[in-house]
Amino acid sequence: MSLTPDALRAAVDRVAPPMLGITSTPGALISVGSAGETPLTMPYGLADVESGAPVTVSHTMRVGSLGKLLVATAIMRLADSGALDLDAPIDAYLPFPVVNPLGGTITLAKALSMVSGAATDGYDWVARPDPAMRYIERVVKRGVVHEYGTDAPRFTSSADASGWQSSSFMYQVAALTAEAVTGTPLGEYVKAEILDPLDMHSTAWLDSPDWDEVRSRCTTGHMVFGDRAVPLPWHECGTYHAVGAVMSCADYTRLMLALTGREGLFGGDVAKEILRPRTTARDGSRVGFGVHLSGDPEAADHCVRSVGHYAFGWWSVSLAYPNAAQPFCVTVSTNLADQRDVFNPPDQYFFGILAQEIARWMLDGETDTRSLPSHAEWNAYTMGLVAADRFAGLLGAELDKEQISRMAKGSRGVGASSAAAFDEARFVEGYLDMQAAVREQRIDAYLDTDCPVGGLFRKLARRQWGSKGFEEPSPVRFWSDRRA
Repeated sequence: MSLTPDALRAAVDRVAPPMLGITSTPGALISVGSAGETPLTMPYGLADVESGAPVTVSHTMRVGSLGKLLVATAIMRLADSGALDLDAPIDAYLPFPVVNPLGGTITLAKALSMVSGAATDGYDWVARPDPAMRYIERVVKRGVVHEYGTDAPRFTSSADASGWQSSSFMYQVAALTAEAVTGTPLGEYVKAEILDPLDMHSTAWLDSPDWDEVRSRCTTGHMVFGDRAVPLPWHECGTYHAVGAVMSCADYTRLMLALTGREGLFGGDVAKEILRPRTTARDGSRVGFGVHLSGDPEAADHCVRSVGHYAFGWWSVSLAYPNAAQPFCVTVSTNLADQRDVFNPPDQYFFGILAQEIARWMLDGETDTRSLPSHAEWNAYTMGLVAADRFAGLLGAELDKEQISRMAKGSRGVGASSAAAFDEARFVEGYLDMQAAVREQRIDAYLDTDCPVGGLFRKLARRQWGSKGFEEPSPVRFWSDRRA
């Protein structure tokens, strides 16, 4: 069974607005597309908290590292035509040397798969960016990174013995090889050769011919501190091809579908080489060019993933499933950067969780928006679930309703959270329901079908409490294999 656009929109409409409110997210754009179909785009919340202007389908976002896939696609098209050699020294195409002083040869393939030996870096604030070629040449000569002014070395290991380390700087160096062999600013080349053929008319870099128009539709970025959203001044960076793209979610969905689809714009070895695993990231995912791959490559839930963050006001994730019965992609962008954890992986970020949930709906052919009427109710019910998992599941305790009620009645908000609403009856109900599921050895079955609070809202509750692990309902990690 497949989801209709109306059913999908209704489900996302059900869960996205409460997520924005509960997580203090100003706004979000959500795009879901299947092969051969126009992506469905759904806007939520505010484009700017100060003005109160709403997010609309025409808005764009700063997508950070999602732009690396555009760089990789441009380079692979040129490599497929013979204009670039992935295994040649990267500086063979540049007017200045790019040398790792710790040894080894930096190739295009190593730069694109982030195994050049370069240190993990951010990017510097540039009020008036130089052309990228001039900026990179100057920074390469310095040989150090800029963060906190410590002049730490640019390279931390040999290019021939490097593990994966995210380097936007080296992606920008790679981007310049495309400019060098075409004699054209990369923004112009990509628009003509990739964006226009894919009907991607809401994507631009600083050197794109339509930059001013696409940029004018971009939301305001916000730093979020708990429940306080602070709007950011617009800012540029020197590595603007690697991380500075402005894009709509629908455009990125089109790009992912074109690269991962069974048929698409990119012939030859372009898509094949981009998606070929070359190393392993710290989270265990396999790394291609501009994407991470997870799961069994032959399974329906095999995922091609891209995550982007633009300091410190936007965050995006895109998940493509090329092996699904009907291949699809989910892209979510938000105009916030949560300052609790700057570089959260998608399964620990509120809207990464939502992207994964939407993907699960698409794979299953049905939605799950189970919840209780209010935040106080479903949050308290989930507290009861977790409390019973601890006492009934792990300790084997059997509490009666009076004992559980005393727990609920004796609870108090502490610190800044003391004003948060709490529903005592729902806590008791959740506890008793989980205790019964433990007794009957059907925890998973209960959570999957009978529990009135679905997986998304259970995860959302636990993320609010500070959880970084989402086993159901939240067992102690090293005992999770013992749960029925």
